[in-house]
Amino acid sequence: FCKISYFPGRPIVPVHHQQRCFASNHKVVGTFGETTKVLPEDRKYTYTPALSKSPTNEHKKPLVILFGWAGASTKNLSKYGQVYRDHGCSTIEFILPTRFIFRHTEQAFEAVDDVFTEIQKHKENKTIVHCLSDTGVLTFQGLTIAAEMKDQEFKPDGIVWDSCLGPRPNVTLPRMVILTAINWLSRMRDGMSLSQAVRSSATDFRDLGWKNFIRRLQGLETKISCMNDVWAGFWARDLKTNVPELIFYSQSDIYVPYKHIETEMLPNRQKNAKSLEICKFDKSKHVAHLLTHKKIYIKTIQNFVDSVQNDK
Repeated sequence: FCKISYFPGRPIVPVHHQQRCFASNHKVVGTFGETTKVLPEDRKYTYTPALSKSPTNEHKKPLVILFGWAGASTKNLSKYGQVYRDHGCSTIEFILPTRFIFRHTEQAFEAVDDVFTEIQKHKENKTIVHCLSDTGVLTFQGLTIAAEMKDQEFKPDGIVWDSCLGPRPNVTLPRMVILTAINWLSRMRDGMSLSQAVRSSATDFRDLGWKNFIRRLQGLETKISCMNDVWAGFWARDLKTNVPELIFYSQSDIYVPYKHIETEMLPNRQKNAKSLEICKFDKSKHVAHLLTHKKIYIKTIQNFVDSVQNDK
């Protein structure tokens, strides 16, 4: 039910500069007219130390930053974090609020800024970023921009791509209905009242759904909010990391087509990563690989953590 492959990547030759500046050129322009105020609750994350009390073990194991999917709950994400904590890793868990996913993506870096501040407290540890779904990917992109806004650089020592790296969104009538439903459910989980969630979803249906459907009929590209004018999926596709990477995907994931992963994403990740381990499942739903294939999923994660920990 699962095929695991390993590919050593092509070595990336570092470019040495006398002085390097990481200041970001990203600007918030209000793709759909208005910007949003980033609230303290938008920045909320959970830091949990490793279960092991051994100072030596805690120092050696990587710090794992987990970015959740649209509509995930803290309980959902904590199950993934537990996999790492059981293996001796401390974790940071963060779920991007819904409005930064669909409407205000260009401001995602503001919401994730406190996560970067927390990471800076653990400089003695290597870091692994675990992206769940494409929402996790855009949160990761936001994290790198948050670092650049402080004239710093964030480069993890390992990356897990989980149920992500899907195609750029295209609007169809069925997808409009699905998007509206996901949006409504996600905003309810964000703590909105029923009436607020309905109004917000209706606005997004108009701007992100219906207006983009008209653009498609006119032969125009879907208008979406993004950072640095690059959709997160394309950013991840072309990201040069030179670190070990692991990707989980499935033939039965209806949100992330496996053929897209194999033709558009894997060749680029093999080229841009130090190494790429591929875990392909025959049958498991979107962000459900841990639930469906628990033993092999956990074992693969543990082996990956150890490889990152021992990587020179």
